[in-house]
Amino acid sequence: MAVTGEVKETTQAGIYGNPKARKILEYLLEFPQIVLTATVLPTDEIKYDQVEKILGDGSTDHVALLDDMAAANALLSQIADKAPACPNCGSKQISTRYLCPQCGSYDINRTYLFEHLKCGKVGNETSFRKGDQIICPKCQAVLHDFGVEYRAIGVWYECNKCEYSFNNPNHSHFCRPKRHEFSTDRVALIPIHQYQLNRNAIDTIRREILVSSEAIAYLENLGLSLKAPQTLAGKSGESHTFDIVLTLPKKGWRSEEKTVAIDVIVNGYAVEMDVFKKFIAKARDVRDLKSAEAYLVVASGVPEDAKTMLNDSKTPFFQALSIREAMQALQKGSILKEHIA
Repeated sequence: MAVTGEVKETTQAGIYGNPKARKILEYLLEFPQIVLTATVLPTDEIKYDQVEKILGDGSTDHVALLDDMAAANALLSQIADKAPACPNCGSKQISTRYLCPQCGSYDINRTYLFEHLKCGKVGNETSFRKGDQIICPKCQAVLHDFGVEYRAIGVWYECNKCEYSFNNPNHSHFCRPKRHEFSTDRVALIPIHQYQLNRNAIDTIRREILVSSEAIAYLENLGLSLKAPQTLAGKSGESHTFDIVLTLPKKGWRSEEKTVAIDVIVNGYAVEMDVFKKFIAKARDVRDLKSAEAYLVVASGVPEDAKTMLNDSKTPFFQALSIREAMQALQKGSILKEHIA
């Protein structure tokens, strides 16, 4: 997988909006050397023990989530193995059978070819073994020292069904759950991946994913339900995507539900003015619905010309040195204060 150093825009939103993905990334940022490795279970599930421990929620099927995180370049994916699987049912619980090349039976025995170094007799192990002793069938010498008096010069197979002897068996595979039998040329090969943090994307992950995660966690701890990210239709009919959208319940029988849309910026000084202009435009379109509010939350600084533009357009924003402080300001200075005890 190519390393770009940036989380792809098309999948970034789904990653920072997923609490499981955020938890995994928080852990990997603390332990970036960790490689998430897989185990194939007898149930055919592919299990990632480290992910199960990180999440601690009892879930085991994390393949789709890890693939999404890799598609976003938050994780790097590598092929760790190819698991042979049944071409009929897909089960990875298969056995390899060794077959007699003459009759196809799997009832075969493996022995060794022995050579008596003194007289040169070559025969299978059965012909040399007499009870607990090794005796040359040609000269009847009792052989004691393997590698000195006699040696193994190869492997030999014997078929119990047709009594054919051979040195290279044929192979087939056997699916244990469904009892399908198939040849090697039909076997399916299922890729097994391992994952690790994309170190080239660490700055992006911290800035775009975990900062939003902190804002989301702050609101969730207030008991608010939300969607992150979420698209809203403005009064113009145009759709706008916000980092966080939550719905506040009615306050009294004459009131109505309020939709609150929030965008989060880490460092306004590092952001182009177009970002502020676009937020002002979509916030105005959403606020024109009367039942919606839109707020901008900024950790660190906002340029003076951006402040002027926000104030002139009456677009509410909350700025502090950290996300938590900015969210506290939002809580105290917005419509949220009316709905939080």
